[in-house]
Amino acid sequence: MYILLLKCFYYWIIIQYFVQITTSSSGHDNPKSCAPSSCGEIRNISYPFRLKTDPIRCGLAEYELSCENNTTSIYFHSQKYLVQVINYHNYTIRLTDVAVLNEDSCSFPNHSLSATDFIDTRHTFNKKRYYAFRPTKTWPITFISCPYPINNTQHSLLLDTSQYCSDGFNESNSRHKYIKFGPLNGSSIMDMCRIDLMVMTSLNLTYKNEGLVLSNLSQVHSCLVYGFELSVLILRCGSYCQD
Repeated sequence: MYILLLKCFYYWIIIQYFVQITTSSSGHDNPKSCAPSSCGEIRNISYPFRLKTDPIRCGLAEYELSCENNTTSIYFHSQKYLVQVINYHNYTIRLTDVAVLNEDSCSFPNHSLSATDFIDTRHTFNKKRYYAFRPTKTWPITFISCPYPINNTQHSLLLDTSQYCSDGFNESNSRHKYIKFGPLNGSSIMDMCRIDLMVMTSLNLTYKNEGLVLSNLSQVHSCLVYGFELSVLILRCGSYCQD
């Protein structure tokens, strides 16, 4: 009799375990059961993203978005970035620096953010899913300042911003400020010059291997307003991935 009771208790535990799994996967714990949220122009905020006001089960904490003044934003390294587009077909999100203003071509990002900032950062891992942000199709924009003017004939890839903006990305007005689109090499940085800011854009401007000859500041401003695209890598996500 005692052995029979133990067997019954054992089978009861097994049944309860499978009932719990079935309920959690098809019921309220399944993020697919969450209705999409919206904020401003971003109308479809769903897993793995969620708003701060959404239930915890509807997304991952690492992809929590804020909705302030009807604009959607996310934070990287305590810096705020505005969400322009979320694409669930290829799992990408496009962001712009909050300091860049559409109507002000002399507004520049306040902080650097490049592809190297996304190496082994902001990721989660468990048995069912692995997500991580990675830049996709991005090109660097480097802001350089020098204590002396640069010879344009020798450094044609540098755009002198002093003719466009009285203030710039460097607080010292005594330094000459330049912008380079494209990868850096040893000849890009002259003696006594320094890199003040390095950002990225996904706006595809055609350029040669050494970089793009910028003709005016509006080109740079267009890149900054467009922003940069990040992919949300989904290596393993169980049944939560969208088809």
